[in-house]
Amino acid sequence: MADTPLRMLHALLLTRISNQPNEVGVIRELMAVTSEGQSLLIRSEEAQRVNVAQLESQRLPLVLLCDRLEPSLEADLELPARALVSVVPLPAPEVEALIRAGQEQVLLEQIRAQLS
Repeated sequence: MADTPLRMLHALLLTRISNQPNEVGVIRELMAVTSEGQSLLIRSEEAQRVNVAQLESQRLPLVLLCDRLEPSLEADLELPARALVSVVPLPAPEVEALIRAGQEQVLLEQIRAQLS
């Protein structure tokens, strides 16, 4: 596991999350939209569904930290099933108020500065 990052590197503000339609034998996924207008495919696999399970039950909007993002053919970005994730403990109404005030980028910049 030497190539696995050990710290959070990315901060995203998610404004929408929807379930991707399931087909027989297809692993469940979520599709999210960030405050910056990017689509984010959140993957799971049979042995690793914790990220999808955690995020599908969250109240939106939310700030998501993760240790890795990958390019995707199906979305702008992809959160792999085995990525380390954490939801920043900010109440959704407070995050919504920052978005309404046009301050979401300031919030993300402050969080990203702390990650670097």
